[in-house]
Amino acid sequence: MTPSQHKATPLFAQREGKTVGLSHTATMSQENVKLIRQGWDAWLNGDLPGLFRTFDPEIVWDTSHFRDWPESAYHGPEGVEQFLTEWLDVWDDYEVSIQQIRAAPDDRVVSVLRHRGRGRESGVPMDIPMAQVATVRSGKVTRLDNYDDPRQAFEAVGLSE
Repeated sequence: MTPSQHKATPLFAQREGKTVGLSHTATMSQENVKLIRQGWDAWLNGDLPGLFRTFDPEIVWDTSHFRDWPESAYHGPEGVEQFLTEWLDVWDDYEVSIQQIRAAPDDRVVSVLRHRGRGRESGVPMDIPMAQVATVRSGKVTRLDNYDDPRQAFEAVGLSE
């Protein structure tokens, strides 16, 4: 299965309060959250080009915080597509739900998500919580750090769950 052929279930439940009188930093944080939401919307709708438009050409997709993942990082859109293809190839009935998107310090955004599906060969069901920390520079995602434990993602950016 290619990344553009995946089946996803859109579910956004952002847990942020309204901010009145936004400072420049708060405005940038909200713009970063909006960019990440656009990327997730594209992914959930099978729009891989739309997802990749949110990425810097030098994006790094870091998987070093995943237990037992064979590669520690993928580079550029081609590398990200390679990861997504490898990830989706092992699952049937794959779904992802976005549980939270939250601004973090230093132009980062934390997304908490849940993957569900069934192993293509084994038939074993999966239900995996995880998180991504996106780093945004000049309106593009330059880095995505993937965590198999959402608490570690929040700790990495200095936030509590």
